[in-house]
Amino acid sequence: MNYFKTAARSLRRNRVYTAINILGLSAGIAICLVIFAIIRFETGIDRFHSKQDRVYRVLTQMAKPNGGSFLAGSVSVPLQSVLKAEVPGIAAVSPFVQIPDMEVKLPEENSLSRKTFKEKKGVFTVTPDFFQILDFTWLAGTPAVLADKQGLVLTRETATRYFGDWKKALGQTIQLGADLRLQVGGIVERPGNTEFLFDLLIPYCATPYARNDSWGGLSSVYQCYVLLTPNADVAQVDRQLALLARKYLPKDLKNIFLLQPLQDVHLSQLPENIASHGITPDRIRAMWCIAGFILLIACINFINLSTAQVVQRMREAGIRKVLGSGPGQLRLQFFIETFILVLFSCLLGFTIAGLLLRPLGAILGIPLPEVVLFQPATALFLPGVLLTVTLLSGCYPAMVLARTNPVNSLKSRLLQQRTNGFSLRKWLVVFQFMIAQALIIGTLIIVRQMDFFRTASMGFEKEYIVNLPMPGGPMAGKRDLFHDRLSRLPQVTGLSFNTAPPASDDNWWTDFTFDNNPKSSDLNAIHKAIDADYVPLFKIPLAAGRNVTSTDSVREFLLNETLVKKLGYHQPEEVLNKRVEMWGFMKGTVVGVVKDFHATSLKEVVAPLLMYNFKEPCFNATVRLAGGDLSAAMRSVEKAWDEVYPDTPFEYQFLDEEIARFYTHEMQLSVLYRLFAGIAIFLSCLGLYGLASYMAVQRVKEVGVRKVLGATVTNIILLFSREFIVMVGIAFVLAVPLAWYFLQQWLHGYAYSVGLSWWIFAAGGITAVVIAMATVSFHAVRAALANPVKSLRGE
Repeated sequence: MNYFKTAARSLRRNRVYTAINILGLSAGIAICLVIFAIIRFETGIDRFHSKQDRVYRVLTQMAKPNGGSFLAGSVSVPLQSVLKAEVPGIAAVSPFVQIPDMEVKLPEENSLSRKTFKEKKGVFTVTPDFFQILDFTWLAGTPAVLADKQGLVLTRETATRYFGDWKKALGQTIQLGADLRLQVGGIVERPGNTEFLFDLLIPYCATPYARNDSWGGLSSVYQCYVLLTPNADVAQVDRQLALLARKYLPKDLKNIFLLQPLQDVHLSQLPENIASHGITPDRIRAMWCIAGFILLIACINFINLSTAQVVQRMREAGIRKVLGSGPGQLRLQFFIETFILVLFSCLLGFTIAGLLLRPLGAILGIPLPEVVLFQPATALFLPGVLLTVTLLSGCYPAMVLARTNPVNSLKSRLLQQRTNGFSLRKWLVVFQFMIAQALIIGTLIIVRQMDFFRTASMGFEKEYIVNLPMPGGPMAGKRDLFHDRLSRLPQVTGLSFNTAPPASDDNWWTDFTFDNNPKSSDLNAIHKAIDADYVPLFKIPLAAGRNVTSTDSVREFLLNETLVKKLGYHQPEEVLNKRVEMWGFMKGTVVGVVKDFHATSLKEVVAPLLMYNFKEPCFNATVRLAGGDLSAAMRSVEKAWDEVYPDTPFEYQFLDEEIARFYTHEMQLSVLYRLFAGIAIFLSCLGLYGLASYMAVQRVKEVGVRKVLGATVTNIILLFSREFIVMVGIAFVLAVPLAWYFLQQWLHGYAYSVGLSWWIFAAGGITAVVIAMATVSFHAVRAALANPVKSLRGE
């Protein structure tokens, strides 16, 4: 007990060092725990299913016309109907098909204040086998509900949102879309750590998919999952799926089907993934490395600060030896002090991590409750840190002070010893700043790339443009009336009906025949149905020809420059008046070529594109506002909507906000990297503070002698600063190739990037020098201003 009392007194006496030690180490531990929680969540998606090792998604390996292939997470619609019967080893099959933008109408007498909801992403259709494949808890009902064309399953959260109490939802009849009326027969609990983010489940047999026998096309919303029998050979099932593709797919398609394990779905980053958060295996490895480096920097700081205090405690050790303390007692004393510091750091780090989880989870769009930290791995991690850091940082001071001659200790002989060259302590500081500068440079590049995504031209106008999803079914006939209402508003300067804006994350691709050339059918292109107002509203420039006309009886096509080149033409004028045919019935003439614009994000190259005038599928209204008071303008648009569609919820999305969502994952990760870089800089500064403190104590008499011999305050400050500038410079030289390599790999993942400019690296180095000088200036100035008489009194 006496050891602990003495340790407590010593820690209180050195409050500044104690606080810095605990703060630095706890920050490193907290960041490691946060990274652990994020990775734990991402890698734990759908790990709660009891048969997860036998669950697979069926993929399509798409053959490219010019050779090679790529994977798609969707399959041909009829595939699910033949899998179980024709492929041995498959025990259960269920499609998992998203039905976007579903309008949900509740029974008026039992609903809350809202009787109509617009479910953008949460409606799916499945078969009863879905719950044989995956484990979701049923609160009411059974999977047999999904065998009935009149059945419907809700999650508890959705049922509560609709009716206030999920129990009240049972037996209620809900209308989906224009004419589908289903009765709630089941309530399930859906956790957040799953790729299957459904809110409503519709029986597959009640949808048109059940009657679709077309093997040729793929829809990005159509996925299929299977459960293999316990002893199934996965390789054999893959071979059977390849044979199945050759049997049923059109002869001109060279696609094959293959299996993807459930554990790989979330991290595969296929566009069909529902709950993708932008975390790839490479990014997970990078985050592990960052966590390791930050913890290592924190431990180095702790060790540096601990050893820096050795010279200040030499007299204490000498007095203890004179009074009878043995080497073992001194070692134990300093180990106990270190243990107390590390223990407090672990507890504080754990607390800080718990406070950071929910805010960071909100930024990343994932649920990160504090319970994530209460894992067996955490129980191993914290004691491991406690033991390792205590041994590493307590060993040096304990050993040095325990074996030092008490006479030398009382005379402070150790203070007079001077180490030349680069000690281990200095190299550790160099290592810290190397990592910190690499993270500074990386953060600058990431921020610059995000700014590029946000400000770069997409090839069309995107400001003051609003998209309104239009109702279908019987309400589709009111589009002309709605057009008339909006055209009267002074705040509306343009209006177009189309299938999608120029840039969208839900593009549809198609094959086609150009100029009656059968070889052109090997090409795929994004297709958009538009009206005559589309091109002028978005101010898309023409490279040749003219815009489509407003007629709906004659089909006219616009191609982009990329498609013209892929068709083998050198000048856009060469394709004018050529014939285009799609799907056998869509036939028309090319009347114009538009300059390339980005139909997808800037992460991808410009895609081949064709647009055509066709009114029927245009269920997106695009409105250009005059600017000014946008809130007042939207209130006017909403009023016009309510006059025409009083029973349909008014929803809208500004185009620039929709485009910004293309880069949600990058923006989220950039927040994390900025946090990591800030912590690394902070910890590195603590390391510099510790080394500066050590050097100030070690060279106090040297400074006194120099001042007596005429050295100025500026000379003393430069004396201290020169060594640190050298260390930061060496760290910069080491950080540049490290940062360049990893950033080059990262930027190669984008079709359009900012590149690596020399000034970014220079800015990172200058920033590090400024931070380093600001950190050591306190000790440098204090040493320079110290009275040399006091410094030399012992002489």
